[in-house]
Amino acid sequence: MNKRLYILPILLTGCGLLFSLWMQAQAFRQFDYLPVKSGGKTLRYPWTGGVNNVQFGKADINNDGRKDLVVYDKTNRRYLTFLTLSNNSTQFRYVRGYDKYFPTLSNWMVMKDYNGDGIEDIFTYNDAGNIKVFKGYYEKDTLRYKLQQNGFFYQGSGILINVYCSSVQRPAFADINQDGDIDILTYGVLGNRLLYYENQQRELGLPADSLFYKKADNCWGNVLDAFTATYVLRDTCNFKFARLAQPQEIMHEGSIVEAFDIDNNGAMDALIGSVSLNSTTMLYNFGSKDNASILQQDTHYPTANVSFDASSFAVPVFLDADNDGKTDLLISTYDIGSANVNNIWWYKNTSSDVPDMVLQQKNFLLDEMIDVGENAVPCFADINNDSLPDLLIGNGGYKDNVQAPSYQLAYYKNTGTREQPAYTLEDADFLNISELNVADLSPACGDLDNDGDIDLLIGISDGRILHWENTASAGNAATFTYRGLLATSDAQTIAVGNNATPFIIDLNRDGFADLVVGERSGNLNYYSGTENGSVRLQYQTDSLGKVHIRYTSFNPGLTQPCIADFNQDGKYDLVLGTFLSELLWYDNIEDKLSGTFTTSAPLINTYTGFRTAPAVADLTGDGQWEMAVGIINGGLLLYSQNPPPAPDDTVIITPEEAVFVLYPNPGKGQINIVMADANSSSEIVIYNALGAQVFSGSYTPQTTVNFRVSGLASGVYIVRIKNGKHTGYKKLVVQ
Repeated sequence: MNKRLYILPILLTGCGLLFSLWMQAQAFRQFDYLPVKSGGKTLRYPWTGGVNNVQFGKADINNDGRKDLVVYDKTNRRYLTFLTLSNNSTQFRYVRGYDKYFPTLSNWMVMKDYNGDGIEDIFTYNDAGNIKVFKGYYEKDTLRYKLQQNGFFYQGSGILINVYCSSVQRPAFADINQDGDIDILTYGVLGNRLLYYENQQRELGLPADSLFYKKADNCWGNVLDAFTATYVLRDTCNFKFARLAQPQEIMHEGSIVEAFDIDNNGAMDALIGSVSLNSTTMLYNFGSKDNASILQQDTHYPTANVSFDASSFAVPVFLDADNDGKTDLLISTYDIGSANVNNIWWYKNTSSDVPDMVLQQKNFLLDEMIDVGENAVPCFADINNDSLPDLLIGNGGYKDNVQAPSYQLAYYKNTGTREQPAYTLEDADFLNISELNVADLSPACGDLDNDGDIDLLIGISDGRILHWENTASAGNAATFTYRGLLATSDAQTIAVGNNATPFIIDLNRDGFADLVVGERSGNLNYYSGTENGSVRLQYQTDSLGKVHIRYTSFNPGLTQPCIADFNQDGKYDLVLGTFLSELLWYDNIEDKLSGTFTTSAPLINTYTGFRTAPAVADLTGDGQWEMAVGIINGGLLLYSQNPPPAPDDTVIITPEEAVFVLYPNPGKGQINIVMADANSSSEIVIYNALGAQVFSGSYTPQTTVNFRVSGLASGVYIVRIKNGKHTGYKKLVVQ
């Protein structure tokens, strides 16, 4: 049986945390190997949380000699890391745990090795109109970062001057003059001319870690951004201060610059993404490495194939996406609120000479994830009455290019077993809710009318709640019949302000279903049920438990309630999703319905993402809770108090620590490997830098395997180790 590399779920420190208030409760741990199918295929990364406005880099995150894919999502200020498994493929392995060693960013990210040590560093905005860089290094074969320089400067007239950059102007970091160090190509304050800052490391004989610049060109390439799709070429570069009378031109900040020699003529060209355009513009440099001359442009690059067209503010990056040794092109969107479907375009470089970028797909990575656009809100319920919890996901809208958002309810049917759940997308627009012209869908299921079956509620953006009654006969799959807006027993339409988030539960345990509704202002609204066989709700309070989550006027609470007996003490507890990532925990709320709920600690202390929306169910039938958490990116994260066993063909390793120890490294002569499982046999295979196998050996169970590499030429190798149920990769340097 072939074994697959996988990641051991990491014990979290929150919902992941053993609360002192309830010692008998088990910790929640994140896991991501419940299978999900969509469109007839099994998704590779279903539980990653989705992505929206992303930027890409390649770096060897686990020090195995292969460049892995690093994704930074600006929407949620989080990283996703994907291990490269093989060449000539975009099949990666999503891994957790490495992201916590990456620096906190707020806007853009560029990964470049600025000091020539073979490790990618990270350039970003420093929140003060400047640039900062984090230096990459390894510790325990894990890529980590530390702040190296906060602010970039160049020598002016006797003073050091700031290399200006804004949060929406991502420069190009590239060796423009090809002298072996990293230069900067960016827009100036007015946003209309490209400025070239030349790194002086080589010229001044500075150490490799030095980043000191001179302004080499105030008008690189003699090109002027006229704030239209067409640039002015052969510009005189005389600064026209008359523009100061036109604030709309002065405030043209928002350009992404990517430098690459696209025509292979020895001079760097520039690919531009602009806040005002939905395409990218290639500026062709017919000059030299030292004197740029832009004489040709393509305002819809790559026109020869299919030009990028996704809302606005394109973010291009040149990197090897499919690990074939050639530089490809990825283009995504920068604006929060722009397109969230078909918004990551992968152009494969199909040429071995002059790059030829050919569109492969518009949903790179997205097609392998659960992703409902943005603001995912999950709900578990047995829709087809087979005693297995199915999954409904509401959303904040699918946005494709400039089209109006489509608000839909996705239905994932549980096609697994009671012990081994699996999900298949049954209907992306369940009940055709997109036709109702309502926004920000928050579903809730429960027996609202107390007739023995589940009904459906959907909270919407204006604070009201839509109601579907289950009219199916007993023992059949649900048939949801739309009943209009939910109202109280005195015929008052329930409206909680904005962003209603309902939850159905008999909170006061009187035998009638009650309703708890979160909302944008951060309160909890409570309506008690009073009758069997019909919906009879009475308003009780708009401040249940005196909960009031409010961050700022721009960051409201957006409370998303989830109520269950999490610690199995016989009392209801509350987990509250919020706007700013937190999952708040309130223990034993049912005895405090007229008082104040007290929060113990965040349920998950690790960063999940904005607009958390929790839903719980016992998915595996073991009496412990699983929890899906929707986030602003449109996807789900998955946790469990007792994660089910990984599939039989899955090998579990941790990114947190070395499963195998290889020493000495660098080494020559004898190499030693300490095995993870001394009671199991082992297999060692060594590959050279070209991927060719140069050594193979099988070993009986033992703690340490010794073998000689004296027959190998000096260089870098990859060692694959199979030991029992463990598989790992190590980089080996032979001297």
